[in-house]
Amino acid sequence: MASSTDGPGLLAEAERKLKAKGMFGFGGPKLDEAADLFGRAANAFKLSKKWKDSGDAFVQQAQTLERMGDRDDAASAYINASKSYKKEHPRDAVVALETAVKFLTEKGRFSAAANNMKQVAEIYETDIADMEKAMHAYEQAAEWYSGEDSNAQANACMLKVATFAGTLEMYDRAIDLFERVASKSVDNNLTKWSVRDYLFKAGICVLCTGDNVRARNSLDRYQSLDATFSETRECKLLLALLDAIEAGDVEAFTASLRDFDRLSKLDEWKTSLLLRVKNKLDAQEADFT
Repeated sequence: MASSTDGPGLLAEAERKLKAKGMFGFGGPKLDEAADLFGRAANAFKLSKKWKDSGDAFVQQAQTLERMGDRDDAASAYINASKSYKKEHPRDAVVALETAVKFLTEKGRFSAAANNMKQVAEIYETDIADMEKAMHAYEQAAEWYSGEDSNAQANACMLKVATFAGTLEMYDRAIDLFERVASKSVDNNLTKWSVRDYLFKAGICVLCTGDNVRARNSLDRYQSLDATFSETRECKLLLALLDAIEAGDVEAFTASLRDFDRLSKLDEWKTSLLLRVKNKLDAQEADFT
């Protein structure tokens, strides 16, 4: 029998259990023993930092558990596979997690499914850098969290979707989500302090649409939604920027941003979107002259 640290030996032993034939046609594959051996092999490979081999062995364990009809443990094995794959093979990690999610939703375990779909989103965001797929995965996780009344987690995922949507110039979608989370947060003592940032981001996206009437109406509505918003530097900046846009005054637009940035540094996302607005204003000024 292979030792607990002999990954290849444990793997070979597991495969022999799968191919076992009983005497005189009785018996057959020893699935439970094979599943245990695949799991032990996966952990042995993990100790040796052979991440692909570890992930593959966990998948074989999961597939064996499926044959046994044990889809709960199979889901756990796929999740373990994803943890090994994530080290070097993030796309394989996504496939393993999505399989686990399928089993979890079949069992009605939507909180667990949401947690793992969020992991899928994070892998797409961080390890694969596929913003659109990350956005879709966060959106699915948000839906499941919301269905389970896990509102804080749902809102966090929706904010991710909104941020990606803004980056991808899907402004209407971003505006809707930022406004929705702001509305849900305004009367919550734990989250009301974040409302002005959500409204600020929504306002930036509205400016990006180029619809000044809509922007003016939206800013009025935001001040009605949160009584404290009108006194914030963020609201005052949005109003100053809109005034500059309506006047076609690039210098005033730039000066307002510079004054704000001296005290409150704009992050990369806000800077990127506001630069789009400024570039449109520059182009309009050039056309006019």
